[in-house]
Amino acid sequence: MTIIKIHTVFISKPRWEVGWPYLGFDNEEFSKKTMELLKKRFKDIEFCGGDIITKYENNQMKIIKDKVKKSDGLILYTIGHYGDPGIVNAGVELIQLNIPTILANYIYGGDHTFIKIYDKIKEGKYRCLPISSSKTEELLKAVDILRRILRMKNKKILVYTLDKEVKPKLEDLMNLIESGLEMLETKEREIIINNIVTFLQSTGLYIDLKGIDQAHSWRRDEELYRKNLKDIFGIHINKRNPNEILQYYNKISNEEAERIASKWIKNAKSVRYPRKAIIKSAKLLLALKKIMQEQKTDTIALDCGTLMLSGKLPAWPCLAFFQLWNEGLNGIPESDLDSGVTLLLIRYLFDRAGYISNQSIDIEANQVTYMHCCSPSKLYGDDKPSQKYEIVGHGESHGLGPCPLVEYPKEEYITTIKISILKRKIAIRTGKISGMKIDNKGCVNKVLVNTNTHRILENADWDTFGWHRVSVLGNWRKEVIAAAKLLGLEIIEEDK
Repeated sequence: MTIIKIHTVFISKPRWEVGWPYLGFDNEEFSKKTMELLKKRFKDIEFCGGDIITKYENNQMKIIKDKVKKSDGLILYTIGHYGDPGIVNAGVELIQLNIPTILANYIYGGDHTFIKIYDKIKEGKYRCLPISSSKTEELLKAVDILRRILRMKNKKILVYTLDKEVKPKLEDLMNLIESGLEMLETKEREIIINNIVTFLQSTGLYIDLKGIDQAHSWRRDEELYRKNLKDIFGIHINKRNPNEILQYYNKISNEEAERIASKWIKNAKSVRYPRKAIIKSAKLLLALKKIMQEQKTDTIALDCGTLMLSGKLPAWPCLAFFQLWNEGLNGIPESDLDSGVTLLLIRYLFDRAGYISNQSIDIEANQVTYMHCCSPSKLYGDDKPSQKYEIVGHGESHGLGPCPLVEYPKEEYITTIKISILKRKIAIRTGKISGMKIDNKGCVNKVLVNTNTHRILENADWDTFGWHRVSVLGNWRKEVIAAAKLLGLEIIEEDK
């Protein structure tokens, strides 16, 4: 694991100058004890610096700035004050270096300087989280959020998608849906097959190459998207040929896939789908894990629908994603990179899997339904017990393809967010789960959440955030906002 380097700077008055916290306050002792506390609590971080600024000196500032620029993050701690505006200017200039910064304040000590510094930088969209509390634990919480964000640096997302339109392959499509067709009555099966054949013979396969589809905003300006993603998170995109998936899939033994499928079936509350298709999904899982292992990444994105229709994806991915999430890995459906990065942020902040979903708003009931045909079942973390789940037919494809139906816990708080990389924004909302709904329309997993639907609708910004959202169990609004400030993202509280 790459060592995280955080530089620490203290701003105060000279020891024997009149001012807060009091005459004779020992800056050196405070700095020493704080550095010891940080190093003891976070052994995976290299805390350096400990510089104390009591007046503005050009040489000292140059040295400190050079050190800060070589660090991953900055803690700027205001611990005392007096009348010299130079110490305020010093703090402002360090924040303007625009690396993730915690601006911390020692209560009854640095307040005057802390407020003046923050007032000067708050409109500048800098990566700065202000912390002012009598509890040292609040500083430690902020440092923990900072270190979790910094652990995302240099991560790689593998993206399997198509860059040109292709003709759908009837044979491949029929292989994908044949197991689902077995579940239908003969007459209904014939109707579906005839309609599919007629449609595919008369049309090409639509692929969103311009980012018009809400899941593919990254295509609107791929160069800018890559730049912003690297600038904000330090994450890289690696687009790869979908033919690789088939190559890896064909090398997986049926016996190995059988073992995975048997485990899924054994652990399921019920199974309402033919075993043959479940085995194919297990085979796809093993292929994806092999690719991720060789490419040294924990995140993979598949443009599911287009890859299946074009014959590039040999099995339904819903159960494969289900298992990846449960193992602490990250699968991104529909190659929705904004949702994928949001999923990663949730994973690194809270050690939990996120639930990527569509949403349906019931204004009168003050309820949002978050729905998708794939979901993790280890909602409290991959080292925690699984929720009960069933294996059923996919939703909007009218049951053609296996997917997990996961039981979400009632009365739990849930936090729902979405990042826009192109516009450098983050949407946040919270609510409480009231139950689940069984309905044959739309997607299978329908999680009902009580929240402020009136405000959510009024605050809707489709062009920025699209339709998908990513949810995680728990009320994490404060932590998400703190992370957003450290990342320099504009915060939109959709439910307010």
